[in-house]
Amino acid sequence: MFDWNQHLFLLLNAPAHPAAWLVSGVIALAESPVVVAPLLLVALWIWGRPAHRGALLAVAGAMLVGQGINQILGLLWFEPRPFMVPIGHTLAVHVADNSFPSDHATFVWALGAGLWLSGAAPRWGRAVCLYGLAVAWSRVWLGVHFPDDMLISALVGAVSGGLAHMACPATDIWVRPFVERIYESALPLLRLPAALIPRRQRM
Repeated sequence: MFDWNQHLFLLLNAPAHPAAWLVSGVIALAESPVVVAPLLLVALWIWGRPAHRGALLAVAGAMLVGQGINQILGLLWFEPRPFMVPIGHTLAVHVADNSFPSDHATFVWALGAGLWLSGAAPRWGRAVCLYGLAVAWSRVWLGVHFPDDMLISALVGAVSGGLAHMACPATDIWVRPFVERIYESALPLLRLPAALIPRRQRM
């Protein structure tokens, strides 16, 4: 008899022979956080409110902390990936390592919760949390994670967002001025088109 985790996995997992275009699209979604998350942070830094930059730095730090928490949890608990059991259908190539928890989902939810709870960009934070649900679904659908991996990732992401909120005062005072000096010094070297630089930051 399957437990709830395996039963829910089978409900969310892909059918035996999905369309190739669908598989390619879902794989792109599953792998997208490593590109989307940094780009969003950079965009919010450049085009967002300068007063929120300290919070953005706190969010970036909290995302790294979330990955560290994942590593600790992985040392405490090992869960085989679905294709190691084996169960369901696997449609993406993945190394046979610990499935618990999901680094990709944690990365997204730490970003979303951080932007939301820290006040850096609450609307974007809520949107990113919804995007995180799509990423979580995609990795279960592809057969590389179980649903409980995603539940724990959501919890780690929420904790990371709370840490970002608590770290905001410190990053705003001690980290933001240093990073802003580096950023402003680098602007002339980057030679970005004027249209890509907010008017207040043009040299």
